[in-house]
Amino acid sequence: MTLPGQTTVLIVGAGPSGMAAALALKTQGINDIVIVDGLLAGENTSRAMVIQAATLEALDTVGCAEEILTVGRKAEQIGLIEGSSNLISADFSLLSSYTKYPFGVVLPQPSTEAAMLSKLDQFGIKVWRPFRVASLKPSSGPEDKMVNVHFESGDIIQARYVIGADGAHSVIRHEAGIAFKDPNGNEKRDYGNLSQMVFGDVAFSSPLKLPTPFITIVEDPDPTRPVHRFVCGVPKADGDPPHAPTTEYIQSLIDRCGPHSLSSDPAINPQPTRIEKTYWSSRYRTRCASADRFLWNQPNGGTVLLIGDAAHIHSPIGGQGMSLGIRDAISLGRVLKLRLDSATEGAVSEELLEEWAAGRRQRALSVIALTERTMGVITAQTTIWSPLRRLAFAFLRFASRFKFFQRLVAYRFSGLDEI
Repeated sequence: MTLPGQTTVLIVGAGPSGMAAALALKTQGINDIVIVDGLLAGENTSRAMVIQAATLEALDTVGCAEEILTVGRKAEQIGLIEGSSNLISADFSLLSSYTKYPFGVVLPQPSTEAAMLSKLDQFGIKVWRPFRVASLKPSSGPEDKMVNVHFESGDIIQARYVIGADGAHSVIRHEAGIAFKDPNGNEKRDYGNLSQMVFGDVAFSSPLKLPTPFITIVEDPDPTRPVHRFVCGVPKADGDPPHAPTTEYIQSLIDRCGPHSLSSDPAINPQPTRIEKTYWSSRYRTRCASADRFLWNQPNGGTVLLIGDAAHIHSPIGGQGMSLGIRDAISLGRVLKLRLDSATEGAVSEELLEEWAAGRRQRALSVIALTERTMGVITAQTTIWSPLRRLAFAFLRFASRFKFFQRLVAYRFSGLDEI
């Protein structure tokens, strides 16, 4: 297959952010769109799985919220557990006066992508695969205002706007020369016991007994037993975890670091439970970073914009990453439509895009700060004086009994404060 030679908007990356951008542009009446991805369908190994209320609101504007709700599972509560008790509780059902989606949706990323891809098919938008970007170059004519995007296949697409939605290792960002670093200068990536995390989709030998329900229930490979997403920081003394942790490795983490009611040790848990089967596992090295800018006007060329993980990454705690990237994309659709309309009328102005880029970067920095504060609460058990830690944790447990506190936490994690 040969790629189209020219387009108004080229989207590089067909994950949730890239597909959301295509849906948003199409909904706004922008039809000259090409979306490409370097992977074949189904090859994306990312396991993001939480869609927040504000993101559902955004998806509703592009006609995709119902598809997500049909296949996802509603989660009204989340909690941060310390030992056998809740440390922080968030009740999304208390947000009914702010949104028609007073809950989060738990849905593995491949299922989210499938729902979006189905919507793209309805719109007649094709995802071109697998095509990997090699370089960006300005068009030859100074009046062209286009970017020449060169692919490893030898294809070249000339585009007025290039949207980089190609992940944390974004080629688009690199080719644009945009720096990508921790906004707080923590390039050593030292987050204590959360510097590295282990993820696992596991089934237990008996029903879970937790002070707050797990929201991370994934689709059941075996309908006879629920499968839960386990996420845990790795003690620094353990060193590097394996690339694909075994059931025994994950069980050891649970016994040492997890809720007491999930322990397999009878000395800790009077009714021991064990992992019966591990369906998938992986490790994650925590890094927080933001692009220095989300907008780049190429000299004598077109415009490059960054969304999703190409623009920002942070800890997976709180389930913010995929949701934030989708909102980047959908907000860009509205702004790009206004920009194209103003250009047609001759009122050439970059202010709309500059305001969008500055606003989305500020939002990314806010989410990075939120996840870092949450990590700070979790790692406090190893970083502050023990009596002070116990006092602080007691205060959090006390505050979490009240609905106003649960609502406040839920509102912050829902993303509704940016609407």
